[in-house]
Amino acid sequence: MWCAGRRPYPQIPDTPGPAGREQRRVTRRQITHPAPAGLLPAAAIDGKACRGARTADGGCIFLVGAISHERGVVLGQSQVASKRCEGPAARTLLSQLEVAGMVLTLDALHTTKATARLITGQLNAHYVLILKGNQPLTRAAAHALLSGPDADWTQTTAIDDDSGHHRRERRTIRTVEVTGELFPGARQAFRLRRDVGEIDGPWTSKEIVYGITSLPTDLAGPAHLNHYERAHWTVENRLHWVRDVTFREDHSQVRTGAAPRVLASFRNLVISTMRLADHANIAHARRDLLDHNAAFAVYNI
Repeated sequence: MWCAGRRPYPQIPDTPGPAGREQRRVTRRQITHPAPAGLLPAAAIDGKACRGARTADGGCIFLVGAISHERGVVLGQSQVASKRCEGPAARTLLSQLEVAGMVLTLDALHTTKATARLITGQLNAHYVLILKGNQPLTRAAAHALLSGPDADWTQTTAIDDDSGHHRRERRTIRTVEVTGELFPGARQAFRLRRDVGEIDGPWTSKEIVYGITSLPTDLAGPAHLNHYERAHWTVENRLHWVRDVTFREDHSQVRTGAAPRVLASFRNLVISTMRLADHANIAHARRDLLDHNAAFAVYNI
């Protein structure tokens, strides 16, 4: 893609005046929640349906994409026949990208042995995968390995507290070393607990998920895995949400043929360009480029 490995970064003019609320929030978070040292380059992979758009046979148009954790740049995208085909399509997409040495985070749908073998073998990369109902035996084994009181796991536990949007969140992760017998390429299993509550009130909800990773302990401790799992939501917060809300993708009247996929690719290009230019708020950045000459200048046209 045009933005992958782009140097120098594109420049977009700033609106005169103080930084917007979202830009200030990003800057504040970088100060209060610095990323752990030693993180590897990482990307999140997930699919999105173009609601309202249809293929020639009446099926839903479904796109799977990869986006970098650090800058929120879209690395690639491909169309799949249906939600059921997302796993093979993701493997095909990853095979077309330069991901050697990277950490790839995927949700439970992609927790398959074929995907794990591809990532750790041919692609020479690492995975962080969530264990749910499609891998019941592996999940049960991880549950058994990671059971016990918190006092037994102090050496392999990391806690991250955060607050915002009138709520607070605590993410507690514990890890244990495993072997490839548990899952292809596996080196660690983890248990992640998420507690959510009001800013000044009690905790109101709790969720516990289990996962598996090919990262060894010398490359990723509990704090690193906690960060990778949280950063996986980049694909929802910084891509899917922006395309739906800022660009109103699901309300597009272009619904047939290759046009929905092509327009989604252009939206990805715009989002990635603005991310590379360090704009946190895409809506604000779009208003900075209302002049066509300024927009074309970003791409040296």
